[in-house]
Amino acid sequence: MPTSSLLESGPDVHPLLCEHPNTDVLTATILDHLNEQTVISLDTLICLMPQYTWNQIFRTVDQLARCSKIVLRRHRFEYMLFSSHFVA
Repeated sequence: MPTSSLLESGPDVHPLLCEHPNTDVLTATILDHLNEQTVISLDTLICLMPQYTWNQIFRTVDQLARCSKIVLRRHRFEYMLFSSHFVA
């Protein structure tokens, strides 16, 4: 398979997450925290949910960002999550 076809295929996004983001408890919890605070750092989010591993949270945040349910941006040495309703 040529490299160009891999680049054109786009990111691998879980289709159910894009269609129904509240089907998963972790997803709903992340979105609830973000709706309450509008902007939150990834480190703060991880501290607020000790029942989940860093990997579980990061995977879900990544999927939400790829589906445009949240905005994920790096600010210096920290990753910040923005609600999709956030107006800059």
